[in-house]
Formats: sequence, structure tokens, C-alpha cells
Amino acid sequence: MGIYLITCLVMTIISIKDVSCWGDITNTTSFTLQYEKPECLQFPLETQPRLLASGGPTNPYNRSFDSLRLPMLGMLEDPTIKILFDIQDGIRYVLQTKNEYTLVYHGTGVMGMSGVLDNLIEPGDKVLVGVIGFWSDVGARNAERFGANVIRMEKPIGSRFSLREIEAGIKQHRPKILYLVNGESSTGVYQPLEGIGNLCHKYDCITIIDVVATVGQQPLKMDEDKIDVVFMNSQKGLGGIVGLSPVSYSPRAMSKVRRRRSLPRILQTDINAQAEAWFITKPIESKHEVYVHSLSVTLLYSLREGLARVAEEGIENVWNRHADTHRYVHFRATKIGLEPFVANPEDRLEGISIFVTPPGKDAFKIEKYMLEKFRIEISPGLVTTLGKVIRIGLIGNNANRETAARLMDALEIALNSTETNS
Repeated sequence: MGIYLITCLVMTIISIKDVSCWGDITNTTSFTLQYEKPECLQFPLETQPRLLASGGPTNPYNRSFDSLRLPMLGMLEDPTIKILFDIQDGIRYVLQTKNEYTLVYHGTGVMGMSGVLDNLIEPGDKVLVGVIGFWSDVGARNAERFGANVIRMEKPIGSRFSLREIEAGIKQHRPKILYLVNGESSTGVYQPLEGIGNLCHKYDCITIIDVVATVGQQPLKMDEDKIDVVFMNSQKGLGGIVGLSPVSYSPRAMSKVRRRRSLPRILQTDINAQAEAWFITKPIESKHEVYVHSLSVTLLYSLREGLARVAEEGIENVWNRHADTHRYVHFRATKIGLEPFVANPEDRLEGISIFVTPPGKDAFKIEKYMLEKFRIEISPGLVTTLGKVIRIGLIGNNANRETAARLMDALEIALNSTETNS
């Protein structure tokens, strides 16, 4: 330690001496600016703590949030590469898969959606989409952007497909890809995956599943259910910060990618390019040759620690914790007279609960009351359900009875207030 301090002191003296050789360095060039600096940026940013329970981004796990304060690593340092491998192993664990092609795209869940569609769709490919709400509709519209021949199977809002209905759709249309949303967060509907993979093996099509609203919340067994591709985001059940989209491709899916007649359109999410950058198909020694884009090292910290927190608790215990919180929320909701938007209990998501806005009440006023009086963010619905429902998300770090009780106590007060009347 003594030698280290002496070395630092000598280097500092040398640096000062070197700088002094340049003379007066305060004579800088004067510039004439057309626009003045924004007055709003002359003050530091200030925010207040709140409970994020709208069904969108949730409060991250403490380990995940605290990791944002860690010193920055360089993108190609060995410790950074170790983080990439840790994340891959963590994603495989929460998905219960051994898929080699498991990595993370930079961007939100929609970037993950776009990436998997881009890699698997070639112009004219027939894609069968099960539409049960806003996010499944987004999937259909996005597939069309990549030149797919999209066929929509649709169910009334608040319901889901039976396995028989899905098989009938596949049998009739013979798609190359079946696209489903495991958890339609706009309506609170859970679409089971059991048997889906077997159907797609039987009829020779690839499954793409949106697991944004179920991963790290409800049981998900990718290999056991023979699912080919999934995408998700970093800010819900994985307990991280918005900005990353983990994906996983099965060997069947990668076989289709390799048979492409043209390159994917988006370089950033090209699975072959990213597989090199994540050292799946290239050795670590090639790290200076496999650059695709800059890495957000701090976001990777956050995701790594979120996954570590889930692994520490055990994924099966995380599933049980979300189920217990879900039961408690619905128990309290029944006591204060709230009607579940999804009638069948087996069809309900467990991380996100949606209730019909009571007669005489205004969902937007309830949202405002909860935020202003209690610093709790909830949602008045999303697009197809906007204004018709009260949407509550208790996910990841917030999925526990103590937080649920705090929220439901506040919601009861909000519903009893004349300030939330329509």
C-alpha cells in the first residue's frame, strides 16, 4: 500500500509539471451562441418516492437498484464479460431452459418483440396471431411491418383461447409462426402455454411467446412446454430497470433463422450478430472483433442483480409469493365491492389484477387521488380498457402482503372519497 501511494504521488507531481509547461491554459476561444442554455436545466433533478403499482415498470429489487451506484466497468473487461455470462445463466434459470441462444437486446420489451419477429419472419411468411388485447394486437401489427401475411384469431376482451381453438386455427391456416401473449397485461388475461409447443411440433410451426407479464411471476417452463422463442423486459418480474429485453431461441427456431434467404432487417437485434457479441458462437479472445453496439453496463448490473435476487429466493418461491399476493388482493377487492374484469379466476394474471371501475366512479380521478394522497401509482386501464378499469400491478419487489395491504387500504379510502366521483 505504501509503494502504491508513493507511486500515485510521483505521478501527480509529474502531471502537474507537464501541465505547467503549456503556460496559461485559461485563454479559451469565445463562441457566439444562437440559443441560451435552458433555464430548466440549471437546477438538480428532484423526485419523491412512490409505489409503482400500475402494471407497468415496478419498483426494482433493492439489489438491482443499488447496483446502479457501482463503479463503471469498461465494455470489454473480463468482469463485464462475466456479467454477460451471469445474465445468460439467470435468464435460462427463470425460463427453465437450456437454450444456448439466450441473451439480451438493448431496448424495451417492444424491441425484443421486434427483434424476434425480424429474425424469424421472411416476406410472405404466414403468421397466426392470437389477439386478446392491446399487446397481442401490437404483435400482429408489428409482424405486418416485417412483411408477414398475418392472420388474426380474436377473442372478446377479458377471455383467452382454449387449446382446441388454437389447434383449429393452426390446422386451418397452416402458419409458419404462431404468436401468442402469455400474459395480456392490458386486460389482465393469462393464456396458458401447456400443449402449445406440442401442437406446433405436430403442425411444423414456430412458437413466439410474449412473456413480459408472466416471467418471474407465474410458472414458466420453456423447455418442458416446447416453446421456441420468448421475449420479455427487464423491469417487471426480473426486478430490474427499464431498458433491456431478454430473449431465448430454441434450436428449432435457430434452424429457421439459418435457413433465411435474406438478412434480418435490424442489425442491433440480428441474433447471429448478437450471439457473437455475447460469446455464444465466438470465443472471448475475439472480443475486439464482435462489436455490434455499445453496452449499457449499468443496466446490465441492474438486470444481473435482479436475476440474482430471484435466484437467491428460488424461482418456485417467487411464483408462490406472487400467487399469494394475487389471492390477497382479490380477497380485499371482494370486501370493498370491486368486480374482477376477468370473470374466470383461472384466466387471471397474478402480477396484474384488473377490476371494473365501480358505477359512479371515475378511473382517472381514482388514479390521481392515489398518486396525490398516497404516492401510489395505479392505472385507469390501457387503450382498449382505458377508463373502464382499475389496473393494479404488484410485481417483483412489490409482490408481498405488506405492500398489497398498503395499496388496498389506500384504494378503499379513494373509492369512499367524493373526490373520485364521476
